[in-house]
Amino acid sequence: MTRARFVSFLALAALMPMTGHTSSLIELEHYEAKQLVSSGKILSLDVTLSKTKHFCDGKLIDAHLYREDGKWRYDLQIKAQRGQIIDLSLDASTGQPDPYKSLPNDCRAFEN
Repeated sequence: MTRARFVSFLALAALMPMTGHTSSLIELEHYEAKQLVSSGKILSLDVTLSKTKHFCDGKLIDAHLYREDGKWRYDLQIKAQRGQIIDLSLDASTGQPDPYKSLPNDCRAFEN
């Protein structure tokens, strides 16, 4: 198991604390995440990371999967090629960032 996959495995079982949010967040276990992927409700973390490289390339540091306002989301922390730490929130069903929020500046150079 690669380091990134091991980190991803551990991160899926954890819930990233979100201060200031009033929406309810649901924590899930690794087997539940696998069921969501198998049923087609979300993309696997590997597929999501492949899609992310098209607009924000780097090395995965941390990942969390959670449900917010009825939608599954991945929160990713990525170390960019120049060493910057980038935080991304992605729709887990599409692998795409929120269309109403701009990407971090360090990602824009990679946008298609």
